[in-house]
Amino acid sequence: LAYVEWFSPFTGTSERNHGMRKVSRSYENGEQLVSIIPVKDIRRSVHLIPKFGRIAPRDWTSSNVLELCRDFFVNPFTDRHAYATIY
Repeated sequence: LAYVEWFSPFTGTSERNHGMRKVSRSYENGEQLVSIIPVKDIRRSVHLIPKFGRIAPRDWTSSNVLELCRDFFVNPFTDRHAYATIY
């Protein structure tokens, strides 16, 4: 079994400057959507890049950025299979 935190579906367009698509955590009634699913149902993992402004907040670390950041970009350039899946 695997613990999965759900994110929003892709919007219709990619970001203009780098071509990546934005996702945000999914919530229902103020609670983050999470599931426990069979590992066999996972097709692939993705590389999430935190979305921040001109400067990343100093309190973000590799240990806490997934909890502190609200929006992420999905990196389609990690390998050719990711690119083919996302685009």
